Amino acid sequence: MKKATGFMGAALLAGGILAGCSADSENASPEENATEETAAPQEETEQVEQPAETETEQTTEEVEQAADEAAGNAEEAANEVTESTEKAVDEADQATQGVQDKVQEEANNAADTIKEEASDAGAAIEQGTVEVKEKAETATENATEEVTEAVQEKETTGTFNGLVDPHTVEIEADGSTNSYQVKVGEAAGDEIMKKFESMEPGSTVNFVYEENGEQLVINEVK
Repeated sequence: MKKATGFMGAALLAGGILAGCSADSENASPEENATEETAAPQEETEQVEQPAETETEQTTEEVEQAADEAAGNAEEAANEVTESTEKAVDEADQATQGVQDKVQEEANNAADTIKEEASDAGAAIEQGTVEVKEKAETATENATEEVTEAVQEKETTGTFNGLVDPHTVEIEADGSTNSYQVKVGEAAGDEIMKKFESMEPGSTVNFVYEENGEQLVINEVK
């Protein structure tokens, strides 16, 4: 009885060991399968990640291309701005030159006008001077004629009455007796006075005289 129980225990123990090994074997396969299954998704992940890197490279190229295009557009815009600025500067220079030319032209016209007016004024002044000179000469001639007429000499014959003083004689002529002055101190007057000094009262004398204001002046004794 005891032996039978011992064989049965050994059989159970052996069965348990075999069962344990079988269980280990069964348990080992799922781990390996799990490892294989885990490795497979990693390969799929790598396969999935490769397109993402390609997309990143394409995106980088697109960004660089866009940046190049933007730089080119910016350069073209800068060139256009430069051209516009240069054109504006040229137009401003032309406008400034035009204003300067117009101002210079107006200044020249004003200067010419002033010269013409000055010339006209000079001509008018010259004409006025000529007219004034002519009027002065005419007035002088008229005055000279008037003076000449006023001191016009007259010739007459009278009777010598004698000497009044060293430069005055008395003569009766044209119905009246008058005192006549002799320009003593002048050569002609001294000569005339000598003639009168040599005459006798009552002598007939022919002489030339002039009226000088209220005085009668003898200029010549013939």
